[in-house]
This record gives sequence, structure tokens and C-alpha cells, in this order.
Amino acid sequence: MDVLSSVVNWIVSLGASVFLPIVMFIIGIIFGMKPGKAFKAGVMLGIAFTAISALNSALLSGTIAPVAQTAMENSGTGLEFIDVGWTPASMIAWAWPLAATVFPLQIIINLIMLALNWTDTLNVDLWNVWTKIFLAAIAYTATGNLLLAYVVASVFVVAELKLGDLFAKDVQDSTGIPDVTCTHSGLANVLPVMPIAYLVDNLPFLKGKTYDAAAIQKKIGFLGDPSVIGIVMGVIIGLVAGKDVAGCLKIAIAVASYVIVLPRIAQLFSEALMPISNAATTFMKARFPGRKFNIGLDWPILTANPAVVTSSVLLIPVTILLAIVLPGNKTLPFGDVANLCAFIIGAAVLFRGDIVKTFITGIPIIIVGLYSSTTIGPLFTQLAASVGYEMPAGASAITYFKAGPFIWDVVMAVEGNWFVFVPLTILFAVGFWMIYKFYFKPRNAKAAEAEK
Repeated sequence: MDVLSSVVNWIVSLGASVFLPIVMFIIGIIFGMKPGKAFKAGVMLGIAFTAISALNSALLSGTIAPVAQTAMENSGTGLEFIDVGWTPASMIAWAWPLAATVFPLQIIINLIMLALNWTDTLNVDLWNVWTKIFLAAIAYTATGNLLLAYVVASVFVVAELKLGDLFAKDVQDSTGIPDVTCTHSGLANVLPVMPIAYLVDNLPFLKGKTYDAAAIQKKIGFLGDPSVIGIVMGVIIGLVAGKDVAGCLKIAIAVASYVIVLPRIAQLFSEALMPISNAATTFMKARFPGRKFNIGLDWPILTANPAVVTSSVLLIPVTILLAIVLPGNKTLPFGDVANLCAFIIGAAVLFRGDIVKTFITGIPIIIVGLYSSTTIGPLFTQLAASVGYEMPAGASAITYFKAGPFIWDVVMAVEGNWFVFVPLTILFAVGFWMIYKFYFKPRNAKAAEAEK
């Protein structure tokens, strides 16, 4: 166990920008790429991740997030659980003594499902295995039952793979990269709100229409330009945070820069992944005639989708307002209040870049997120204390805002709260069914017809 933990911890310490290029280089070689081309593809992937990390550090963490956090503090709500964000949450997850055992668990389940033809997704996003570790650690903290912890993690591994299958076509259309999909846990956030998402998609004034960045700009002129939207939202965030004119203008430019630059960085992912995708397609067609495989990747490949970035910016003030007014909410969105991209990717991909539909559906997604993080707050605080995490100054209880509804369902199950667990579980099942019936099946049938 110590050896496995040491190996996994060393791999994790490399960071996604180093770890994933190594994985993609190895995959490229396996799929028959020349070493030079596989190396270049891996390096370009590392560059893409580094560029996004640098942008997030400079604009999101360095400028936008502190202002959004100040706005929350100015609300004076006294909310109990402070959201520490994904970075501390991942550190706490990896510090769980049995964290290393979930790493091979995910790989084994994926290989078995591929062999049995239960999935077409090969999840190479091993970096985000920490989300499954997080689930297992919370379940174990709540029950002390290690078997149950592994079952919870395994169920979510399967769910991510199946969501990767369902969203593959739309991910490929969004990114322009063939034979890829997204296996990030953020896709699951759309599941319990699918009835609302479907209703939004079929509203008379929205049905059959796509209000992406180009369509909005055409309707309302320059005011619909993403840069202008970024400026307006930046000013609003600055005003709520109590900034003066100069401060509002600075945050406005930062938000506009984030909205414009992030999707352009996404082009680097296409340059990196296209050669590997082509090699994988050739390899699989030769060995598995008629079988299609998709490479599962992290959410940043979806930043080319205009709804991912623009809608997440629009939802920042909404998140602040909801945290203040929702009855029963005890979560203070702090660490991730300005980083909602991964939270709404399911809706953004489902609606194929429609900013209006993604924004509207994002509201119930955030509501579920606030209640989910409120529910896990006590257990997360207990877990953090057990691994020696040092609480932020002035905080006695913490949570993780983007933990998602699945963990809410798990906690309700182990606590025996069937009045929440049963309806939420039904909503998950209904969500899967609705995505398959109303989006995956007709869109794939239409694509197959077009290829004839």
C-alpha cells in the first residue's frame, strides 16, 4: 500500500500540465504514432493546460475571484460553511489514507466496461480521479464502511463513462475534435435538473432556436458581443463588491479578457488532440471493425463552447444572490464563486453553445449545488480535520461548493433521509433517460443519416 501511495502521490504531484502529456504520449505510441509526433502532441496538450492555468491564475484567481468573494463578504449573511474551492478539496481528498486505491479501481472498471462493450469511452483523465476519492472519503467518514466507500466511487466511475458516451457527439461538435468526449464530473450536474432543462429547451420563444454568441450579437448588436457582456458583468460584480470607478473598470476588463481569451486557448487543445484522435481512430478501426471509441478528457477542451465561459460569468452575481436568499442554504461560495465553468458544462454541451438556455438551466444547477454543499459541510469539515487540513483564517467549518448532487444523494442515503434520497435518485435516472431519448438518440440518428 505504501509503495502504491508513493507512486500515485508522485504522479499527482506532477500536476495535470505534466501528467496528462505523458499519458497522451504513451497513448499516441500505443496507437501507432511516430514518437516525434506523439511527443509534440503531448507537449501541445501540456502547453494548453499551462496557458489555461496561467489565465486562471492571472485573471480568475488573481482578479475576478477576490472581488466576487468581497461581494459575498459584503452581504453580511454569516453563512456557516465556507467553500474552499477545488484545489484544497483535491488536496484533502488525496490526503485520505486510502486515496491511492481508487486510482487503479477507476482504470480496472474502465477496461472491464470496454472489454464487455458496456462503454465506448476510454477515460484518460486520470488526474480527476480525485473526485471519486472525494466521494469515497466522504462516504467512509459518514459510515466507517470501506466497502460502501468503494461502491460509491465505482458507481460514479460508471456514471462518468456513460455520460461520456451520451455527450460524445455534442462534445465533438463543440470542439471540432473527432473521437473525443468529456468525462469530467461536472457533466453530472445537469442530471437532476433535466426536466427543467428539457422544459427550457422547449419554451415557445426558445424552441428550435440557438442563441449562441453570434445569434445574440445579431439580435441586439454590439451589446451582444461577449466582450461587452464581460464588461457589463465586471462592472456589476465590482459595484456589488463596493469598488470605486477605477476598481469597477479594472474588474470589467479582467472579466472581458477572460471571456474572450479562454475560448481561443481552447484551439490549442484541438491542435494537440487532433493527431492522437486520428491515430486512435485508425488503430481501432483496424482491430475492432465497426467499434467506435472515444477518448475521455478534462473539461477545458469545452472552453471552445461559447456558453461555457459566457454563461459562467453571467451566473456569478446570480450565485451570490442565491446564496443569500435561499432558505436553508449555509454555503458561502468563496473558493469557486468565480469559477463556474466546470459546473455548467453539461447544460452548455447539451444546448450546443446556446448561452440563454445554459444560463437559465444554470440557475437550478447552482441551487442544487448550494444545497449539496450545505449537506456535506459537516462531513467535509470532519474529513478535513482527520487529514490535518489547516482551516482558513476565521473559518470553523468548510465545504466544497462544486461537489455536485451525486454526493448529496450519497449523504442522504447513508443518513437514512429517504425523503430526499428517493426523489433525487429518481431524478438522476430520469436525467439519464431524457438525455438518451431526447438528445443522444435523435442527434446520432440524424448524424448517421447525413453520412449516408
